[in-house]
Amino acid sequence: MDRQIKVKLNSDLSRYGKGLLPGIEGYTIGQYGTWSRGSDRFIGVCFPGIATLDVLWESLEIIDDEYLKEVALIRKKEVDDLKSARNVIKYVGPKGGFRYISYEYILEDGITNHVSNGSKSDADILIGIFNQYGINVEMKTI
Repeated sequence: MDRQIKVKLNSDLSRYGKGLLPGIEGYTIGQYGTWSRGSDRFIGVCFPGIATLDVLWESLEIIDDEYLKEVALIRKKEVDDLKSARNVIKYVGPKGGFRYISYEYILEDGITNHVSNGSKSDADILIGIFNQYGINVEMKTI
């Protein structure tokens, strides 16, 4: 079973169960029903005394302080690892539209990690980090 994460509902789901209103707190239980077993956009959530059902992640706010601290530490380490990035290339289409960004960096144990990311919002954040570290971002048209 996945780790239980304390969450707060930020959508009105009262049509699925009485009391499933914004602000109600519960905890994740991993894959539960058809939706959470079929898509990572959903997670099984238990709202004690009310209902257990699959809920969209975007309808939840994580309020588990311990979990949020762990995620922050992991993200900080990931950003620190990007100091060794090289071969950073932003690929654009013939009209200049974003396609993807690729780069490589070396992990603590000496392994080279090759990464490609097709999310423009992620790429914008990464480019900001690379600029902060003085790492050149090459642009190529595909």
